[in-house]
Amino acid sequence: MIKFFRKIRQRLLTENKFSKYLLYAIGEIVLVVIGILIALQINNWNQKKLEQVALTGYLNSISKNIKEDIKKAEFLRTNRVNVITRIPHMTWTMIRSDYLERTDIKFASETLSAISNFDYFTADLSGFESIKNSGYLRELQGQDIENLIYKYYNLVQEITIKEKDYNEILRNAYSDFSSKGFEKIIYITYPDYIGDKQELTNLQPYLKDILFHPTAIALYNQTYLKGPALIVQLENLNIIGNEIVRMIDNNIQTFDDSTAKNLEGFFDTSGTVGYSKVLTNGAENGKFFNTGFASAGNKPFEMIYGINEYTIDVPKNEWTVVYFRNPSNALVERPTKDFSCYKTLKLELKGDKGGETVSVALKDADAPDDGSETKVPLTLSSKWETYEIPLSEFKPTNLKELFIVASLILIDDANKISVRNIEYVK
Repeated sequence: MIKFFRKIRQRLLTENKFSKYLLYAIGEIVLVVIGILIALQINNWNQKKLEQVALTGYLNSISKNIKEDIKKAEFLRTNRVNVITRIPHMTWTMIRSDYLERTDIKFASETLSAISNFDYFTADLSGFESIKNSGYLRELQGQDIENLIYKYYNLVQEITIKEKDYNEILRNAYSDFSSKGFEKIIYITYPDYIGDKQELTNLQPYLKDILFHPTAIALYNQTYLKGPALIVQLENLNIIGNEIVRMIDNNIQTFDDSTAKNLEGFFDTSGTVGYSKVLTNGAENGKFFNTGFASAGNKPFEMIYGINEYTIDVPKNEWTVVYFRNPSNALVERPTKDFSCYKTLKLELKGDKGGETVSVALKDADAPDDGSETKVPLTLSSKWETYEIPLSEFKPTNLKELFIVASLILIDDANKISVRNIEYVK
């Protein structure tokens, strides 16, 4: 081919056709330039393809890491919820008991064992560190997936710090408890060592001294009050993590129609929106809510924190109410949160015999304390059932400024009802 073009050039020169030769030379140069540009473009395509393959590999590693993180976070979250929901039964019901049964001792032993298991959440950062060190993270610059990945790993760092502080507080509290050298503590650690009924009776003062010692109560309280914030952070981590995995596995780098729904469960602990889970397994979320009660004539009634249930046992009275409100604030008489983003209030309830009637109500900051708030009546069965109430049924309550987020009102007749869960749903 080269000889062919050379012969053409020579013939043009020998025939004194210089102008045609010049045009031919220019054309040849243009062809060479075009060839070089095509070669460069192909090289760029190949390079971009290699970079995309590498980027996909790094993202797949992150996805794999996050999937394992989610499993660990969910396991830890479940354990924390289990421990926290045990505390009210320990500190409210058992402490008032005249006699601790074997089941009580086993329950206490399991609870103390769970509290003293200082678990940490440890995320796998290998994929994230690799993509940062490789420089390929710049390929995602400004895209939604990049922002979400950074948000995830910033939250990992925040959880790591809070986990360390939380476990350090519990470790110190447990150390104070353990250092007292309690006599007979072996029967708390190994309750099966307790012999017959008489031995259990003889051990009662020792067992109560151990389980309800001020250092033990401090340990329970630290667990109960500090744990919920970490549970929320672990829930948030799983929400973000699942969305990152979905986007990576489907090769999505920009938020789509599913993203908003998938991320709507993310809860900002310092924001104005209220937390959705009011009562979980019979225990209020003490970080976000306080429990209160009142009755006509201040007539006494029983509130019993059972195992995974909260029981209200009232005598015949004009009215009795148990309510859950936003935490007390010295600067604001009626602290409020915005619950307008939720659509439904979901309650898991049962009656002692069946047929009991309980009214559910909410109260905003401006509602008077005269019983005029909107009430939704429910008739309970003797089995656990879930009741879903559209928030529209509580009109004209201002959901943007909710003060009492749930109240259970019992009218006239003697009643005994139990509550397991109260939750707002979007």
